[in-house]
Amino acid sequence: MATAQFQYTRLAYQAQAVSNIEQVLHDVRFIAPDNAYANPIFKPAEACEQIRANIQAVRSASQITAGNVLVASTATPTLSLDVLMETGTGKTFTFIETIHRLRQKFKLSKFIVLVPSNAIRQGTIRSLQTTADFFAREYDNQKISIFNYSDKTVGGFIHAANAGISVMVATYQAFAGDSKLINKRGVEANLFGHARSYMQALAQIRPVLIIDEPHRFEGKVVQEFLPRFNPVLTLRFGATFKQDNFTNLVYTLDSLQAFRQRLVKGITVDTVGTGVDMAQTLTLQEVSGTAKERCARVTYTGSNGKAASTALYAKDNLGEITGLSYLDGHVVEKITKSELIFTNGFSLPLGEATGCGMLAQEVQSLLVRRTIANHFEREEQLFLRGIKAISLFFIDAVHKYLPDGQRPAVLRTLFEQHYRAELAQVLARPDLDGGYRAYLERTADDVARVHQGYFARSHSEKGQEEAIALILRDKEKLLSFDTDLRFIFSMWALQEGWDNPNVFTLCKLAPSDSKITKLQQIGRGLRLAVNQQLERVTVQDAAFDAINDLTVVVPASEGDFVRAIQNEISAQSVQRVSAQFDDQVLAAFGIASSTRQANKVLDKLADIGLIALDDDSGQATLLWQRPHYQAHRQAVEQALAGIANLPPDSAQAMLRYLDWYYEGAGQVKRKPDRQPALLHVRPEQFQKFKQLWENLNRDAVLRYEVKNSIFIESVLATIATDFDVKSLAISITRTTDVQQVPQARSVQANYQQLSQPVFTLVGFVRELANQTRLSFHTIAEIVRRMPAEKFAQIRRNENRALATLRDIIVRCLHALIVNTVRYELREIRPQTALTDKNGQLLAEVAQALCGAETHAIANPAVQERSLYEEPWMPVDSTIERTTVDEANLAHITVFAKLPRINIPTPVGKYNPDFGYVLHHDNQAQALYLVVETKGYDNHSDIPATERWKIKSAESFFQALQKKGVPVQFKTKINQETLAQLIGQIDPALALPPASSR
Repeated sequence: MATAQFQYTRLAYQAQAVSNIEQVLHDVRFIAPDNAYANPIFKPAEACEQIRANIQAVRSASQITAGNVLVASTATPTLSLDVLMETGTGKTFTFIETIHRLRQKFKLSKFIVLVPSNAIRQGTIRSLQTTADFFAREYDNQKISIFNYSDKTVGGFIHAANAGISVMVATYQAFAGDSKLINKRGVEANLFGHARSYMQALAQIRPVLIIDEPHRFEGKVVQEFLPRFNPVLTLRFGATFKQDNFTNLVYTLDSLQAFRQRLVKGITVDTVGTGVDMAQTLTLQEVSGTAKERCARVTYTGSNGKAASTALYAKDNLGEITGLSYLDGHVVEKITKSELIFTNGFSLPLGEATGCGMLAQEVQSLLVRRTIANHFEREEQLFLRGIKAISLFFIDAVHKYLPDGQRPAVLRTLFEQHYRAELAQVLARPDLDGGYRAYLERTADDVARVHQGYFARSHSEKGQEEAIALILRDKEKLLSFDTDLRFIFSMWALQEGWDNPNVFTLCKLAPSDSKITKLQQIGRGLRLAVNQQLERVTVQDAAFDAINDLTVVVPASEGDFVRAIQNEISAQSVQRVSAQFDDQVLAAFGIASSTRQANKVLDKLADIGLIALDDDSGQATLLWQRPHYQAHRQAVEQALAGIANLPPDSAQAMLRYLDWYYEGAGQVKRKPDRQPALLHVRPEQFQKFKQLWENLNRDAVLRYEVKNSIFIESVLATIATDFDVKSLAISITRTTDVQQVPQARSVQANYQQLSQPVFTLVGFVRELANQTRLSFHTIAEIVRRMPAEKFAQIRRNENRALATLRDIIVRCLHALIVNTVRYELREIRPQTALTDKNGQLLAEVAQALCGAETHAIANPAVQERSLYEEPWMPVDSTIERTTVDEANLAHITVFAKLPRINIPTPVGKYNPDFGYVLHHDNQAQALYLVVETKGYDNHSDIPATERWKIKSAESFFQALQKKGVPVQFKTKINQETLAQLIGQIDPALALPPASSR
């Protein structure tokens, strides 16, 4: 049966990118070359104004504001255009069409495509080959010659006549360095133009340079050698640009737009485990020795749970040296002065503790089982639509999949074990589609046919050649139901230039390089799916969302993977739409013209529960998930319409911001837990804990008093010491002799410049009053009494002065308030995190109300004292884990990580960490202890806002004591033990653990 071929269709957004590039060169006069090998050129001095106008017109029409417009009137720098296209949107297809368009419109014939790796080079060449017929039909049968760079092909590319299109594909490793063949003199005697090296000959033919993923070409050596190509034009196509370093950005299709326009799959994250005792950290402490034999000292956590360290040299296996089998994949590949690199792609920067996500076998087993289950969840429905489902595993060591001597291939064994179990359950379903049943039964007795591996270092493995060809090159065959393979194991295939449109489930069993973003890690599965005819399933399909969704299975040790991807989408997007925003963002998006107006919008969004608002920073965080927002969008619109004096345009701008976010980053969602993390309170323990809990949940009225005169004096004293505003500094560089690169000279000078005045004095005072929410009279008095030399600094930079004064005023206000705060305690609230509206104990409590992670309780004596039935305690930090383990003191009868309480303070709601019930044999009444944990070595290291909350909480507990509640409140920092805190209350209570008495 003949293998289907990919059905290429020019998509509107791809065509727009090509058109924008073409428009940049509109009305530019190209001069025919003197020989049959070179590209035509334009004269920069003649064309610069036209090109600049064209770029500005293109950017204006496309609403692009990011980056600079730079068009030289001299030979250097060469004209360079940037195109931003998200992974999975057809970037390669787009630059291949650009090649054809530039040939058609401007007679440009010689193109060099530079890519970051050899595997991506192979993928690019494959794309050039498979699209050749399509573009030949589109562009008058224009022929294209493809050259895979080597010492045998570069001469042929140079001497190819410009009657057709010639494209050479190379990596940056091929040219970056004088020792590279391309730069060596005398390698070819008959190069045209009497060139003495391949590079000199390439420079004379004036190629069009296309750079794929420019952020990978930022190295100093690469940047030094790139200009030697002497291109007539450079096109940079990338999904990521280093620090948004755009030059002549003429097209953008960023992450946010790609998700909004449904040009890539949505993402569902399935998190496995609790994050406790799954993740470890490695730290590269120092590097010693010479370049020939460097030694890296690494610290890690030993099997006994204690810190340990070891010395590593090239080719050392960290797992063998430490005796920790789950580190076997960490074999030293390279040691530099500042980095340790392992063969599995994981790297350790010097001095930084790096979570390596190393997983014990039982955890990997759980991840494999969940991935197979996710695969089967969707495979039947996809099969019925003619779409083959593929799952991809990233693993940390080749030997875990391919047998290696005496070491068993544990992941292969785990996979086949779980696959057989899941398959049996699926085949047992009486309603299973007949065709799908036959598809599964075809390999039921030979499970090895459904999985294979591709590893960069296993190409010579006997018996692997066919699998490697199928996975890496024969994509069309792999996507056919006639091929049984549908589970692929790889060592970070994203670094091998591999992707497949029908990856629907991706599992991370490997640590990830800290240099690679999470979006890049999963980018290989983001392309839209194709059916058996290799036709793409686009948004016009009614089932688009159900089909085009990538499930990513990750261990909880990865942290908040969903939030991390959402943040990356926002950070990499030109519009900067994010889940976090403040009044400045609202101003930038035309939502609010003043701080007061912004505060009204933020308060309204907080009232309806859409955002959480931090009173200290003024930052809002979106709380709703995409389905909830879509269901309640009209309610949001009505709420905005109800804000007094808010212009309709502002309300629509706010909705537009929310729509952009939820249709972009909001496409990344969490997979609902199959078993929600719940806590079960032990009723008999709650009876002992009840009085403390009830009193912690009293309604409390907060009262404080600040004398205006004292407050103003405090602010003025702080201004005298802390207020320092500098003038804006502008750096100007003048370069001469730019036409002669070796002789070019640059001189830099710095100039101080006053900012352009924005406010009148009255306007400045009013804006400061708005931002601090204090009276105009109070702020005016502060400004009037500022020392003259400080007042004069406002003129230097009004915006900076405004922000600095605001921070000083708010800081002084909080510092004074907490010293006068007092509480009026009222009735006990019946409905709490542990009780219903009638005060009855709830059967289940969400773990998230107590802590984001869980800590396994290993000591039975501690478990006996826990308020909860579970053999773990919710925690949020390392010091909380330690505090849990210390709860085996004889006189603790009940303890718990406290669910949310929300004690009011002047600087926001406060939630203490732990509650204890203490009982001494000689005391009739129990004593209560509430503990706040802070992971700092000194109390003075605790941030000011947290200290203020603790100070206010002390007043709250003093009020409880006056009510006759026997409760003590303590703050516990590093190096302090729970026994020490209890001993401060009553030495008799701080007895040794019950097990040691």
